[in-house]
Amino acid sequence: MPKKRPWRAILWPLCCFLLAGLAGSGCDLQTKAWAEQALGGAAGKSMTIIEPWLELSLHYNRGTAFSLVGDLGTTRTVMGVFAMVMVVGLLLLVLFSRVRPFEAMALGLLAAGAFGNGFDRLARLAPGGGTGVVDFVKVNYPWGGSWPTFNVADALLVVGVAAFVVDQLLARRRAGSAGPAPESPAGA
Repeated sequence: MPKKRPWRAILWPLCCFLLAGLAGSGCDLQTKAWAEQALGGAAGKSMTIIEPWLELSLHYNRGTAFSLVGDLGTTRTVMGVFAMVMVVGLLLLVLFSRVRPFEAMALGLLAAGAFGNGFDRLARLAPGGGTGVVDFVKVNYPWGGSWPTFNVADALLVVGVAAFVVDQLLARRRAGSAGPAPESPAGA
């Protein structure tokens, strides 16, 4: 029978996951509500933050990340459900596997990003009917054009993936520097 993990080994990573997940998704949903209220009055309305680099401009993304696919149609609901299933899966991963606190925080950021965009795909009504993900952060290139408009959930996903990769690389480095386990003396 496998050894039971002590509660502290479960509780600390779980707290890191929940803190990152709840704070991140709360921030994402609140900033999207603000963007709809502050920027939703007129089409094309934008707010310049740092000229010419950064502006806030409301868009409803009915497609995939970076609008690679313009409109997912009914698949948008499937993607929203998948995002929510992913959130539950990440929570179960933290509860039932041995994750380090920083790793759990990275997974919490991923869950927050998935929840924020999944919620939008399932429930946020867009002008013209249907649902859409609220995007409002626009980074402009100095030579013209811009990066695809994004939101806090997108940033949480990117930071979560980066933090997870860094954690995995550091874990490998720690495991490699520990060296081989000492051999027990013969006859002991």
